[in-house]
Amino acid sequence: MKTLLSAIDRLNMLVGEFSKWLIVVVAVIMTYDVVMRYAFNDPSIWVFDISYMLGGAFFALGMGYTLLKESHVRVDVFYSYLSKRNQAIVDVVLTALLFFPTFGLLIFYLVPFVYDSWITSEKSLISFWRPVMYPFKAVFLISVILLFLQGFSDFIRNIQFIFEGEKS
Repeated sequence: MKTLLSAIDRLNMLVGEFSKWLIVVVAVIMTYDVVMRYAFNDPSIWVFDISYMLGGAFFALGMGYTLLKESHVRVDVFYSYLSKRNQAIVDVVLTALLFFPTFGLLIFYLVPFVYDSWITSEKSLISFWRPVMYPFKAVFLISVILLFLQGFSDFIRNIQFIFEGEKS
């Protein structure tokens, strides 16, 4: 089990480290468009679509990484006053009651959504460029799966901590 949890952590770490570079790509693309638009009066029709797709991918692919780093926003009015063991108990209960059902259902509904997009070669309807949407939608499915896996990893580690006093 320790190997599986470590593999999930490594995967989310790699994806998180990769996804941060998407913002650099977005910045370069946006700079290119600004220069083309204002210096050469030749705006690009594809920059808007690529920028929201890459920005969305950056955000989504970072979800599992952010959970791994325990950097998600948490309302801890009472949580911070609890012992580490009681914090782990709260995390286990809330993960079981809220996290797993919510993201399990999201995965359940995203799979046919993404599948239909691939089968129909779905294209965007909001721009004249009409880029394909299925890779973008697949990134969101992959991102939610990575977040779910990281939640599972944290869940198991918290259970171990509750019963054994240490996290693997």
